[in-house]
Amino acid sequence: MKKKVALIQGGLGSEREISLKTGAAFEKALKKLGYLYEVIDAGPELPSKLVGKDYDCALLALHGKYGEDGTVQGILEYLRIPYTGSGVLASSLAMNKYATKQILAHWGIPTPEFQVLDFTRYSRGLDQDIKIKFPLVTKPIQEGSAVGVTICKSLDDFHKGIKTASEFDKLVLIEEFIDGTEVTVPIWFDQVLPMIEIVPKREFYDYKRKYTAGETEYFIPARIHEAAKKKCEQFSMDTFKAVGCRHYARVDLRIDKQGNPFVLEINTLPGCTETSLFPKSAAKVGFSFEHIIQTLVESATLDYR
Repeated sequence: MKKKVALIQGGLGSEREISLKTGAAFEKALKKLGYLYEVIDAGPELPSKLVGKDYDCALLALHGKYGEDGTVQGILEYLRIPYTGSGVLASSLAMNKYATKQILAHWGIPTPEFQVLDFTRYSRGLDQDIKIKFPLVTKPIQEGSAVGVTICKSLDDFHKGIKTASEFDKLVLIEEFIDGTEVTVPIWFDQVLPMIEIVPKREFYDYKRKYTAGETEYFIPARIHEAAKKKCEQFSMDTFKAVGCRHYARVDLRIDKQGNPFVLEINTLPGCTETSLFPKSAAKVGFSFEHIIQTLVESATLDYR
């Protein structure tokens, strides 16, 4: 008998629109696969919508805060509803860029130099000892899809970047800018999928470039040297394991002019829209979208089994 699936999408965060697009793609696949399912918006009433509904599992089409950060995963643990993707702790760690980078540093996985600025102190004229040299990157400590990210080439850029990032989080990550090639490595269970090279047509790979068709070129396989490719794959799998992820994820990296890769972050619920990278890579090894969804549904689990 097919499982009864709760397809959870939407949510309260800044990536709600992308979550709805991922949810639409998931729903299309569930229909083709013949699953019984209900679509549920992850709003404030989420717990009451899940109670007493005898779902066999939850398929998470969530991105960003209030979904990809362990929040919904915690609700599902309490209600004993197995779910797809990483557990509570891994989801929370991966969503927090500072926590992720501390783990990377601990395990010797290369990542750009970084520090954290508290906007509350900064706005009062405190906490301004910036150790990172220009150019640098400012970003909210807990956001995805390049929301609130600024590449700063001057002090004026920096002040604007800090203000932009602070609109999404009071803690701002300041990161060394790695001038080079941007790539992403999808992880499917214990398998590294084909790496993708990302070439935005203008400026950097921001929210618009990610989700607007024709704004970015993608190369699968990535056009990089084999030695750098192997390092990227190894660092990505190391990151996946160090953070404690499960099922699937996507690791974003930059490779400098000397061919040295640096891990930027890991996404525990990669986007699955028509322009998303995970499905593009999976297709290269013969995984249909339906195969991905079926495998996730059948692999749904809990932290506390």
